[in-house]
Amino acid sequence: MKRGFRTDLLIFSLIVSAVLHVAVMFYAKPRIMTHVAFGGAHVPRKGPMRVTEAVKRPEPVRIDTLKDVAAEKDAPEAETTVEAVPSVEDAPPDAPGAGLETPEVPMPDPGAAETPIVPIAEVVTAPLSPAPRPEPRMVSDALPQPAPSTPIAPPPSMSETLVPAVPAFQAPPLALAGVAPEPDSAAVAKEFRKDSSGPEFAPPPEVMDAVDEKVVEKEKAAVRRLVDVPDALDLAKAVDIRLNKASGPGVTYFSLTVSPKSNLSPVPKDVVVLIDASGSIGKDRMGSIRRAAKKILRSASNTGDRFNLVAFRDRFSYAFRSWQECNVQSFDAADRWLNNVAPFGRTDVFATIASVLTLPRSPSRPLIALVVTDGDANSGVSRTADILSKFTRLNDGLVSVYMYGVKSSANRELIDVLTRGNRGESFIFEQGGLLARTRAGEGIEGLSMRFRDPVLSDLRLVFASGCDAEAYPRLLKNLYRGGTVQIVGRVPSGTKEIAFSLKGLNGRVAYEGFFRIPLASASTDPMLPVAWRDEREIDGKLR
Repeated sequence: MKRGFRTDLLIFSLIVSAVLHVAVMFYAKPRIMTHVAFGGAHVPRKGPMRVTEAVKRPEPVRIDTLKDVAAEKDAPEAETTVEAVPSVEDAPPDAPGAGLETPEVPMPDPGAAETPIVPIAEVVTAPLSPAPRPEPRMVSDALPQPAPSTPIAPPPSMSETLVPAVPAFQAPPLALAGVAPEPDSAAVAKEFRKDSSGPEFAPPPEVMDAVDEKVVEKEKAAVRRLVDVPDALDLAKAVDIRLNKASGPGVTYFSLTVSPKSNLSPVPKDVVVLIDASGSIGKDRMGSIRRAAKKILRSASNTGDRFNLVAFRDRFSYAFRSWQECNVQSFDAADRWLNNVAPFGRTDVFATIASVLTLPRSPSRPLIALVVTDGDANSGVSRTADILSKFTRLNDGLVSVYMYGVKSSANRELIDVLTRGNRGESFIFEQGGLLARTRAGEGIEGLSMRFRDPVLSDLRLVFASGCDAEAYPRLLKNLYRGGTVQIVGRVPSGTKEIAFSLKGLNGRVAYEGFFRIPLASASTDPMLPVAWRDEREIDGKLR
């Protein structure tokens, strides 16, 4: 009885609980949902949509109704327009025309009377058929040896792409006794008298087919005839000279630094740019070189300058058969020729730089060759020692050679030694990586600025008989506005003074001076022994 009552009570409690849950659910659900739906987190209702009339807009302009806007004035252009030569830069190796060499114009026979004068347009658009050139013969041992000359300080190492600008000239502390006031330029021209000892040498008007040693010798003699005149102007009025010294065992080392004065004006020059177009250069480097070459034709030229261009591989080809005046028409023709230069083949460095001696050399105009290469000579005369000795002997200072290495792995010995022994300077592009190839030519313009303004060329230094000096380099580079020329030498201990004569050309005006500078007045430079040994080593490689 007792158990039955408890069971019934439990069942009754469950029924009541279920009824209460159902009642609560039906009673509380509307209130809970209403609270959530209309709480503070809900988004207010938007108003009803209204239809309004669309604003009419003007019809769009039809492209076929547009007209060109007339220019305010025409841009200056060349009077004669020549169609540009199509570029083969992007053509694949197997594409038609991709394997063609750069345009090379066959050289005419100077003795043929029927040889026509070819205008620039015909030269540039000539068929791309390279003609073989004979190997240049070496100059005989009877050539006069160059006078002892100034060593060229190596160009500073540079991490930047561009060669730094030539430092501004500072007057040397050493004052030379007996220096007269600077001459007026008009008086200089009036005072100078041309040497009348014989007829003036007339170089051939066109590029020669091969190096003619007799013509080269005549060109050298014509320069010496201009320099060696009895009525040359006083060089002490045109340059300043600074003397430094250092003591060594039994010797005294010295350096002479020559700087131009402001009264020396730049003279017209001839520049030939030789571009390595062999396969080792590559398409990316060639594009950068091409852009730089177009730029320096304009930036490194002065009024009266002339230029020519060469592309070289195992053979070489000149853009023009004669010197070109710097003007709009010739620059445009050069641009079109450069667009057609593509890299392939092997490299003959010696034959190419020797070919510069086939260009007509006016004795009153400095001739400067800018060689852009990686220095990998793998055709013709390929040994570095042979190239250095043979070209230096053949050139003998007739051409100033500047070289630009397009990559860090360039042949540094060839580039550095060849330029320092042939009146020039060098620069090597040091940056590496794939992207650097597209910028390999960016330093060419900086190097070209170093020879832009020649003021004194064909410098020759001879020490007095009583001054037992051993100095380098034997051939001095030209003196340029804002630059210097340096000679490093040594004399026996106890020498009291450095006595020497120095002469050179400012156009057709000859300058000469004799200098006696006491060593007691010189400043001390402890690095001179190292510089002297370096210059002597370079001189040994050139022989």
